[in-house]
Amino acid sequence: MKHLDDEQLSLVALGEPALTPAEADHLAFCSECAGTLTALERTVHAATIDPAEVELATPGPHNWAAIHQALGLSPDQAKDPLTRPGSRSSSTTTATPPTPLRRRVRERRPGSTAGRLVAMAAAAGIMLGAAAVWAAYNFLGQGPEAFPSPTPTAPQAVIIAQAPLQPLESYTANGKALVERLPDGSRQLVVQLADGQVSGFREVWVISPDLSKLVSLGVLDGEPGVFAIPEGLDLAEYPIVDVSNEPFDGNPGHSSDSIARGELAAEN
Repeated sequence: MKHLDDEQLSLVALGEPALTPAEADHLAFCSECAGTLTALERTVHAATIDPAEVELATPGPHNWAAIHQALGLSPDQAKDPLTRPGSRSSSTTTATPPTPLRRRVRERRPGSTAGRLVAMAAAAGIMLGAAAVWAAYNFLGQGPEAFPSPTPTAPQAVIIAQAPLQPLESYTANGKALVERLPDGSRQLVVQLADGQVSGFREVWVISPDLSKLVSLGVLDGEPGVFAIPEGLDLAEYPIVDVSNEPFDGNPGHSSDSIARGELAAEN
């Protein structure tokens, strides 16, 4: 099913029964449409809040200067409106509460064409008003956090196994290796091993317990290194992670000169 259009979501934000059961189900499971509706509802709330319940501090001249510059207003509008003759200069201001927007919309029949046109016009007005409110809040120092947006949580990789890497022979570098399962089901090996003095380059391997079989996953360049684990590679058969010092001799085999090694253990 395609995404809901802006008219439908605007009507829902205004309290109108604008969705069919199928559209309501789509809204329940579509994060994009739900996010748009949440933003519209937040806008409606900001536009319909009773001003009598809000205490507004009078901004200083520097705020108008910032607004004037950002909007590119003409020089004759550079003077702060609050300092002009006849302006209100008290520390706080209040306003007469307007008729609630939802009530004004519902004075029309919800199912009529006129009702829908009123709702659409009201939603458009709210969006423009919200833009002005957002700009004013930013210039007055409150910032967009006054109207926080929901931030979807991205799927995270899950650690399914890890191994401490212990130095071998004359080496001193130690670290760890992690096996992570990604949200798409693929796996990767993350190797963290401090740079050491090596004569060649570092290569990462997974090896069988008896050291008779091994698979190269790639060159470790920097820290950490991330290596894709081929689909079908059973780490139960290759549980040992090995980092070797490889000479630039063109031989793709293991040099038998291991820097660090460790055995993977599954996470509980």
